[in-house]
Amino acid sequence: MTDSLFRGRLFGPGIPGVGIAAEAAWELTGGVRITVPDAEHRSQYAAHPTLTGGGFNAEGLRISWQDGEANWVFMVDAGEEQVRCKALAPPLVCGRLDGITQAQNRLERRFKTGGALLVFIMLLPLLLIALFLVNRGSIAAWVVQRIPVAHEARLGDLVLAQTRLQMKLVENGPDVAAIRTIGSKLTAGSVHRYRWFVAERPDVNAFAAPGGVVVVFRGLLNAVGSPEELAGVLAHEVAHGELRHSLQGMVKSLGLRAAVSIAFGDISDTVFTDAATRLTELRFSRDAEREADANGLQRLVAARISPEGMVRFYERLASEKRASPPALLSTHPASGERLEWLRRETERLSGPWQPLLVDLGKNKH
Repeated sequence: MTDSLFRGRLFGPGIPGVGIAAEAAWELTGGVRITVPDAEHRSQYAAHPTLTGGGFNAEGLRISWQDGEANWVFMVDAGEEQVRCKALAPPLVCGRLDGITQAQNRLERRFKTGGALLVFIMLLPLLLIALFLVNRGSIAAWVVQRIPVAHEARLGDLVLAQTRLQMKLVENGPDVAAIRTIGSKLTAGSVHRYRWFVAERPDVNAFAAPGGVVVVFRGLLNAVGSPEELAGVLAHEVAHGELRHSLQGMVKSLGLRAAVSIAFGDISDTVFTDAATRLTELRFSRDAEREADANGLQRLVAARISPEGMVRFYERLASEKRASPPALLSTHPASGERLEWLRRETERLSGPWQPLLVDLGKNKH
């Protein structure tokens, strides 16, 4: 190929659909001469060709013309040959070629932008999931702030309904009355209407559901050594509920879609069914445990109940040699650091304390 020629493929009558390789040269008048090395086809001449972008993404150069009723096209691929074609072009057509190049560049940018947008749309669900996992605590707190007290009470009803399916709940009798007597002292001024229940289960456990539902397991009632120890556990659980830790934990466990639904007011029974079944196994962060301990101690002091009971009960549970830890310690670990903090805080608190006039010994089964 000489220095004045550029290559491409020729399309037209009698030529296979894929075209044939050919060489072309510009004339000063803007015409193009196409030389076909194949003896079966004759060379062509385009005196006044039309120049446009062509091919995929219009990145090629399409030189077209008519010869009588026949339509001919000479395609120059993007890359080296197109650069050569434009470099050899006479001044008469340089402006038109520059316009095509600008159009190609604009179209390329649009394709890149559109491709990036398509990739973003395809990856958006994964990005949202990743964002939720990384910022799950912040998102849960944001969602919880937007749940009114009335909806929180409804969530408590849902949790209660799910709990009834898993275990027998007692809501009347001397045991419940004793818990209610202590609990009412710890929840004075609350926006919730508290409901107290005993679960007929041997587990040493208790939990507070959103909306003022508190469930104490039979095993815990049998494990406490005094009303003050029970008060310490209740104060801690009530604190989790009042600080909305349980609600935040439920929102975290539900995932992104449910969290967004809740934030916009879509609180359906099916949304919370799964989370409600796992509430008794909910594990709080170290910060949440510390916050609940501090708030629980404040509630004990406000009720004039000795906070020593809280420390004493957790110390005894942590020191007992068992094959597996009590459920209460599985969800609320009594680490050495936590117990040391509780001891220090309790020592700073001064009475006088008022004894709790409830007899748990009579109610043990």
